[in-house]
Amino acid sequence: MGTPIYCDLGKLARDLFKVGYHPGLWQLDCKTMTSSGLEFFTSGFANQDASKVMGSLQSKYKVEDYGITLTERWNTENLLYGQILQKDKLAEGLMLMAEASFQPSSGDKSAKLMADLAKDNFNILGKGGINKGQPFVGGSLVVAHKEFYGGVALDYNIDDSNLVWKLGLGWTNESTTIHSELVNAEGWLVSLFHKANDQIDLGFEIGKPMSAGGGEGGEEQQSELNIGLGMIYHLEADALIRAKINNKVEVGLGYQQKLREGITMSISTVIDGMNITDGNHKFGVGLSLQC
Repeated sequence: MGTPIYCDLGKLARDLFKVGYHPGLWQLDCKTMTSSGLEFFTSGFANQDASKVMGSLQSKYKVEDYGITLTERWNTENLLYGQILQKDKLAEGLMLMAEASFQPSSGDKSAKLMADLAKDNFNILGKGGINKGQPFVGGSLVVAHKEFYGGVALDYNIDDSNLVWKLGLGWTNESTTIHSELVNAEGWLVSLFHKANDQIDLGFEIGKPMSAGGGEGGEEQQSELNIGLGMIYHLEADALIRAKINNKVEVGLGYQQKLREGITMSISTVIDGMNITDGNHKFGVGLSLQC
């Protein structure tokens, strides 16, 4: 297995706080594959607060002989998206990708070219393109040695000469991952993921996002410190419980159950612990169908 790309560093801990929670939404996901190998994925969301319904349709087809994957997607906001990806054919660990999107109603156009090479002890990525008419370039490098890794990522907007850089360091083994990140010398994050046993996954995050800027009198607004603790408890092979809490006493709870082969249901909620009576509590339900 090659060294992960920079954006996947610390992913195990992040997923404990994001994956499986859909507060304020009714969500339906459907996935199927035809006999010819064409894969369809449909997703629908209904926002409980705004009474707004959104959806998307994605198709994916793999040309195994050439290592090519073709993806196209359309959503209810009339955003058209296409991607061509080739992996491991020109060279082992090499991925080449071209993608583009277009929204006729607004005229927004985006396009990106990317190349990534993953080996046992390093991962190097380069990219460039146009995002809503603004050209950009970027890249990342991750170097790994035994259980330690370090990485750097750069994104540069050519029009406004805006550079965002990230520096990550960490340590990982089969059960534990410690990850730290610095963003533009302003924002920072430290996370811990630990698999206590076959049933319990634990995660911890503490960080400070980049300052918002533009405060009154031209002064930068100070970002708050964010602290979170999350966990997953696997009740059995087909069910699990999720829980998380942060320093704002926002409590997230979730339950996921596999009803039968290809059908999974999940419910989740986020409770405002600082104001139980009149707080902005949110509840969500998700249903996933696969055949």
